[in-house]
Amino acid sequence: MRGRSLRIILFLMVAVTLSALVYGYAFSNNSSFVGSSIDEQFPVPAEARKSDVPFSNPGVVYVRYNMKGIEEKESIPDFYANEIRKWGWKEDKEEQVGALRVFVKDGKTMNVTTHSGFFTLFTKKSTAVAGAPRAAGSKPQSPPEQ
Repeated sequence: MRGRSLRIILFLMVAVTLSALVYGYAFSNNSSFVGSSIDEQFPVPAEARKSDVPFSNPGVVYVRYNMKGIEEKESIPDFYANEIRKWGWKEDKEEQVGALRVFVKDGKTMNVTTHSGFFTLFTKKSTAVAGAPRAAGSKPQSPPEQ
């Protein structure tokens, strides 16, 4: 009888541990988002931290966010891409090149690139300020290399 009780206790301990791990993983994927510093209608994970990186192109609005766990080769994590879509942005896959992903909404374009430990958002200044659509046939500009 004692052996059976120990097995039940061990089973319950394993079940509780696994439940805690699954719960922690589900909620570690940034369940909260805030509007970006470029466009309040474009989400960024609340845990992402804006870093001041100078960018000298006067026609482009650019921001870099540091975030643990993000990698260039994996692109935007699924939980983040799904949230971008929930906020009403549609992905323009024709404009995608490598780690660059392009999202459009209401005539605005937001370019997202991922790197190891950070991601960048950038858009044409006229898009960020006035919401003007990108000119037909124009390609997104590359952000600065860091």
